[in-house]
Amino acid sequence: MAVRRPRTRAQAREQSRAALLRAGLELVARDGIDGPSLDAICARAGYTRGAFYGHFADRDEFLVAVMDEVGRRFLDAVLSAAAGAQDLAAVAGRFLAALARGDYPLAGKRGVKPHQLLDACARSPRIRARYVALVEDAISRLAAIIARDQERGALRSDLDPRQLARMLLALVIGAHTMLELGMELDVGRLGGQLLRVIKE
Repeated sequence: MAVRRPRTRAQAREQSRAALLRAGLELVARDGIDGPSLDAICARAGYTRGAFYGHFADRDEFLVAVMDEVGRRFLDAVLSAAAGAQDLAAVAGRFLAALARGDYPLAGKRGVKPHQLLDACARSPRIRARYVALVEDAISRLAAIIARDQERGALRSDLDPRQLARMLLALVIGAHTMLELGMELDVGRLGGQLLRVIKE
């Protein structure tokens, strides 16, 4: 496949940034969040360190951009109106399907392992802040979906939507850890049990 040549300086800049992020996504998925070197990222993207530093102040700023790219894309795929039905059962189905396909960024062979992400969060306040912001975004989106389900009478109305969303994210994050530890966990069955508990 031929790479389309940019027509303007802005397009060339955007193309180089996109190539660096794409290379970073591939290498982080393969080697972990702190695994790939800058030289490896630049070589894979086909750009120099100079191009890298033209976009990112340092490695942590680059990793934050990679997290943003992956995290926002995943949240949109699972939680946005464009993804399909906006009830909690549909969202849970999309999440479980992504998990089964290996598309969930924090699970599977291609995913960043929970301990790698937590190590990076402990090392870098910027990475920690971005991860917290992504989790908070997921909580806000889930809380809005839960509130709509409660208005329709599909979920128990005595549960606080934001607290229930926090509990669901805590469950997901805890499940990551259990799966990384090699513990047996039927995520689909667990999700089904939870939906039965919170339904009206």
